[in-house]
Parts: sequence; structure tokens; C-alpha cells
Amino acid sequence: MEEANLQERIQHEITGLALSVAEVVKKFRELHHPLAESQEQVPRATRQLDKISEQTEAATHGMLDTIERMLEREDKTIANLREMKGAVAERRFDGIDARIDGLIENSNTNLNDTYVMMEALQFQDITSQQISHAAVLLEDIGGKLQTLLEILNGQPGLVESADPPPPRKERAFDPHADLYERQTDQKTVDSIIAERK
Repeated sequence: MEEANLQERIQHEITGLALSVAEVVKKFRELHHPLAESQEQVPRATRQLDKISEQTEAATHGMLDTIERMLEREDKTIANLREMKGAVAERRFDGIDARIDGLIENSNTNLNDTYVMMEALQFQDITSQQISHAAVLLEDIGGKLQTLLEILNGQPGLVESADPPPPRKERAFDPHADLYERQTDQKTVDSIIAERK
């Protein structure tokens, strides 16, 4: 009788152990999918943020270079106007047509550079879309990690953090928005310039 009782207890313990092992295996299977997705999305979010940084830097340097060239032309224009003012006061009009043509050329070049800078400032919209894309990826990762914590604790929906996550913001974006791959239709640019004249 004692031997049968012992055998029954051993069988009961082995059954309980087998069920525990099966539950652990099940939880690890549940963990695999969110971990695999998070492993894919973290590099995507990192690449997206690197892309934002590179494009913002390129756009900023391009604008600074353009502004520098515009300032140089403005300095030349001011110097040329001062010389012309002196020449007019002294009634020396020789070569004034060439100087006026130079001033007009400087003004037109600055005007064109202004349009280029206005277009370059659109990088903010593209950057905003790229940041939204990265934020969505990071929010997804955060949600998956929260799920993992719940699974590990064995109580889905009961894991609480010190700071509850803010509600997810609705984001509209083009995940493929790219400053370098954007193409502007030349006809559109020409029509804008024609309207300004």
C-alpha cells in the first residue's frame, strides 16, 4: 500500500513537472515572434533616424552654402552701387551699362537661389515624415516588449510600469519619403518663376 501511494505521488509529481515544462516551452514559443519582430524593427528605426540626420545635415549645409554665395553677391552689388553713385555724381557714364547688367545678373542669381532655398526648406516636411515613421517603429517595439514582459510574468495585461505609456498618436506619413529621391517637375519651377516676373 505504501509503495502504491509512493508510486502515485511520483507519477503525480512527474505529470506536474511535464505540464510545467510544456508551459515553459509554450511561453518561449510565444516570446519568439515578438522578439524576432523587435530584432528586425530596431535596425529599421535606427536606419531611419540615420537617414533623417544625414538628409537634414545635407540640406542645412546646402542652404548655408547658398546663403554664403548670396551674401558675397550682395557685397559686390553694394560695392558696385557705391562706385556707380560716385560715377554718376561726377558725370562719368562710361561702362555704366555693363555695371547695370552685372547688378541685374546678381539680382537674378540671388532670386533663383532664393527659390532653391525655399525648395530646400521643404526638407522639414520630409524629415517630419521620416521621424513619424521611426516613431511608429519604436512604438511597435515598445508594445512588443510590453507583451513580452506580460508573458514572462504569466499575467497578460497585468504588467504595470512606473510611467504608463502615453496614448499612441495618430501619424500620417510616407515611409519612403526621401529628400534625395524627390524630383521637382521643371515645368512647375518655370511656371513659378514666370509668375514672379
